[in-house]
Amino acid sequence: MMLDAHLCIQVGALDLDVELQAGDDEVVAVLGPNGAGKTTILRILAGLLRVDAGYVRLDEVVLDDAGTGTYVVPERRPIGVVFQEYLLFPYLSARDNVAFGLRTRGVPRREARQQADLWLDRVGLAAFASAKPRSLSGGQAQRVALARALATSPRLLLLDEPLAALDAGTRAEIRRDLRHHLAEFAGIRVMVTHDPIDAATLADRLIVIEDGRVSQVGTVSEVSAHPRSGYVAELVGLNLYRGTATRGAISLPNATILETGDTQLNGDVFAAVNPRAVALYRDEPHGSPRNRWRGTVTDLDVLADRVRVRLDGAAPVVAEITAAAAHDLDVQPGAELWSVVKATDVHVYPA
Repeated sequence: MMLDAHLCIQVGALDLDVELQAGDDEVVAVLGPNGAGKTTILRILAGLLRVDAGYVRLDEVVLDDAGTGTYVVPERRPIGVVFQEYLLFPYLSARDNVAFGLRTRGVPRREARQQADLWLDRVGLAAFASAKPRSLSGGQAQRVALARALATSPRLLLLDEPLAALDAGTRAEIRRDLRHHLAEFAGIRVMVTHDPIDAATLADRLIVIEDGRVSQVGTVSEVSAHPRSGYVAELVGLNLYRGTATRGAISLPNATILETGDTQLNGDVFAAVNPRAVALYRDEPHGSPRNRWRGTVTDLDVLADRVRVRLDGAAPVVAEITAAAAHDLDVQPGAELWSVVKATDVHVYPA
């Protein structure tokens, strides 16, 4: 039993054309930058938007099909949604917010409130059943919204940036709770997010969306090990180049040659370099390294005792060095430095 969808829609400047499948045995995260189409996907699945072309099928039941004109309204879909803003009714208690979905499905008021209390207990909020949303913290409101979505026993649970509204101190705790609840949920789980940490810790499989198209699909480890776009490479913290390989030498589009230790792959390839494998020098280094370029520092970020340095040059690169090394090199925007990468530190795979 699964979700099977082909979603085609034009919304403003967004031209979305995405195929998506998800089963009971996985949490699928739709990951992408702002404006890529993630929330549009969720709104189509929930029934808040209709496809211009394509379909949505859940357990072989057609919920939306542009070809036949089939369309099931949101309230008749076996779907629960946790919105980014939670959308709790401000005038209802936590208990009645959770009971709301049950009431719309015909469950008597008393029974709905009893079930709501059970769900509030499951998410650790039994003591807040009578509280109004304005008196709840962000983490508590997120739990109420999750309980409301789960109370109706949906076949498909949709989560729209479920942790985005939380402060950094609360996010880690709620992320752990959410992982536990997602593991217990027996239905299909689809989450949309732009946060790689949420995706890595909550999802079994990633679907990366860029500019309304799928750019990569795979497990977290697969996507991290073999990024196929600059966006994904930046998410996982790697430098990514694409070029043509010939016996260990990769010709990049700007005519720069990247030497590798892999002489077996030929043709169109990706080459990934860990920023920690990039060494920086003030003067041109001499010796064995075959990959060395002069570049200009355009940006730097301090991460505890490490500094990530972005350089523009023949081969734009991000290096990660110690704070002490950054001080010794006097790294600052505009500085001219040499980047060095050993051939054996270049990871090559087919494009």
